[in-house]
Amino acid sequence: MSKSVLMIVGVVAILMGIAGLVPAWEMATEPAWHAVVKIIVGIVGVAVAATDKGKE
Repeated sequence: MSKSVLMIVGVVAILMGIAGLVPAWEMATEPAWHAVVKIIVGIVGVAVAATDKGKE
C-alpha cells in the first residue's frame, strides 16, 4: 500500500511542479525554484516506489 501511495504522491508533486512552471496556465503561481524542487522530489518519490522490493 505504501508503494502505491508514494507513487501517487510523486506523480501529483510532478504535476504540481509542471503547473507552477508553465506561465500560460493560471492554475498555480509560485517561484520557479519551488516548482523545480517539487518536480525533483516527485521524481525521487516515483523512482523509490518503482524500485522498492518490499511487499505491495
